[in-house]
Amino acid sequence: MKKTLFYIISISIFFIFFSCAKQEPVQEDIEFLELIPEDVPESDSIKQLNNTEQRCKLTNKRIYVILGYDFNSLEISGELVDLLQKNYGLASEGGLIYPLVYPNDFRHAPRGYVNDLLTELQSDDKDICGVIILGAPENTHTAFARNQDKWNRDVPYPVIALFPQDDVLGLESTCDIVIDKGQTVNISGEVGQEEIEGQLIAEAPEVLLKTIDYIQNLSYSLTKDTKIHTHLLQMLKMSNIRHYTDPETGLQSINHFVLN
Repeated sequence: MKKTLFYIISISIFFIFFSCAKQEPVQEDIEFLELIPEDVPESDSIKQLNNTEQRCKLTNKRIYVILGYDFNSLEISGELVDLLQKNYGLASEGGLIYPLVYPNDFRHAPRGYVNDLLTELQSDDKDICGVIILGAPENTHTAFARNQDKWNRDVPYPVIALFPQDDVLGLESTCDIVIDKGQTVNISGEVGQEEIEGQLIAEAPEVLLKTIDYIQNLSYSLTKDTKIHTHLLQMLKMSNIRHYTDPETGLQSINHFVLN
């Protein structure tokens, strides 16, 4: 009886040992597979690229970014386009952004610029979800007004002018938001033009990226009412913003703002 019990216990131990020994490699495989997902998101650049590709494939929409005065030199425009390519991809590569540089990407005469810009905006092969123009040249508002006429003044995407040099009233009536840089006055009471241009160039990339991040999720233009200021605060996440005041009338604009 004792010998029989001994054999039973011995056989049981043998099978338990043999079973554990066979399961050990499987357990190692499971632990190895569980580590794979933890390694995937280590690269932020890959995650950002994947998000950009997915967004473009889902919507097929694109944003125009037009570089005008103060932003159209070869060096500055090149840096801004590189920044846009890294963050969103260019339309020529299946990305989000259509970049245009004034005057190189347009006919040089003012009339040619207006017509070329209008042709771009009304092209049937482009699904636009926003237009952003930096340093808007003269007569930009004319092209925007003609584009409004096509849509019966209900353009289905936001149009935003950053640091423009076109007619103020014209842009206020044809853009959803106009953003300027506050002027710096020196000791003699004169505006330091070089300092202003330096500030524009330094602040433009951050403002541009925040604007793109915000409007790419909009499927409509912004109504010119008191909510515009709320949109702007959410878009730029800056507190140093005030309404533009017309120097002749003293009236505040509803959709024109100044960064201090």
